[in-house]
Parts: sequence; structure tokens; C-alpha cells
Amino acid sequence: MAAKKIPLAIPDLRGREEEYVLDAVRSTWISSLGEYVKRFEREFAEVCESTAAVTVSNGTTALHLAMLGLGLRPGDEVIVPSMTYIATANAVRYVGAEPVFVDVDPDTWCIAPDQLESVITERTRGIIAVHLYGHPADMDAINDLAAIHGLWVVEDAAEAHLARYKGRRVGSLAHLATFSFYGNKILTSGEGGAITLSDEHLEKRLRTLRGQGVDQIRTLARSNS
Repeated sequence: MAAKKIPLAIPDLRGREEEYVLDAVRSTWISSLGEYVKRFEREFAEVCESTAAVTVSNGTTALHLAMLGLGLRPGDEVIVPSMTYIATANAVRYVGAEPVFVDVDPDTWCIAPDQLESVITERTRGIIAVHLYGHPADMDAINDLAAIHGLWVVEDAAEAHLARYKGRRVGSLAHLATFSFYGNKILTSGEGGAITLSDEHLEKRLRTLRGQGVDQIRTLARSNS
């Protein structure tokens, strides 16, 4: 008797997805811009309780763009949990920096705040806190320690859309947060990712880097015309 396969995820597409996809195709706005992208960024930022959302091609790109936007350089170090999808550490390596692994809390499987102090060095620039399997990391403890040492904090919220931490939405608990909309995620667009944040200057930098340095004001003006 053949073993029954249990799929990792089955996307639920019983709503108006087909209608919206066809509408986008017929509008000819199928890459980077268009009304659906602008609306999604606005509404996703709102639901995450941040002031902005920057959409990208996938969650790994979101992490990579975050590292670039935060000015990470070769030789820098970033603390990451030892239990996470490899994209978390890969994004740090993409810019030539070094991921430094620490253990996770045995109850939540998220990065353990009491493990952070021992690995901080003069080269440490930040901490990536992964909200694993939808469970938020202990952000108060992580942010407090980061503030003491002058470090930035990134939420890797690829698996935690709409989750709450002490009444607050993930996506608004650190300098910025990254999300994935892959087919096995809580919210899916097939592919896609986003960064949420509430720093106007950092948002502008991320949009400039995302667009290869293209003037965003002129591009947006053209899309609205």
C-alpha cells in the first residue's frame, strides 16, 4: 500500500483571485507598479501598524534589500537564530557580512534573548529575530538589548502575517520587518515579499535600491498618469 502524501501547504484560492489576476493582466500593469501593487502596499502597511510597505519579488529579496538598506558591509556581523530557514543567514552573506548563530528558546523555537549578549562583538551591527511558525519572538527583550549596544533589529516575519505580540502586530516591532507571500505562507500571491517600516528616509533608500536607482518620484508620476 502506497504511503499517503501530506502536502506542506494547499493554497486556498476560492475567492476572487482569478478575477483580480485577469484584471491586472488586462490593465497591462503586471510588473513592479500598477494600482494593485500600490493598494497592497498601503493596506498591508496599515494592517501591520506601520507607515509603509515596500513590495519585492520574494521574502529572500526582502531580507537582502533590508541588509543593503541598513548599510551592512563585508566584515560586519549579524546575530541570527540557529533554527530558521536558510534565507535568513543567506541574506547576511549576500552583502559579505557574517551570520552569527545563537540557540533558540525551547518553548517558542524563536531566538533566545539570553543567548545574545555573549556573542556581541565590536563588529556586530544587528539582530534578525525570526517569528518561527507564526510565533513572535520576545521582541521587548531583544529590542532592549539592541538599544543598549546600538544595534538595529529586523523581524523576519515570513511565517507570521497578522500575528500579535502583546497586542501589537508583527511588522511594527523593530527597525523594519520582512515578509514572504510564497504559496505555503499565511497570505500568498504565489510569489512575492514585502518590507514594512515607519522610517521615511529608510523607506526612500529601500525604494531607490529596489528600483536600481531609478527616480521613484518620476516613476510614480508616470504610473498615475
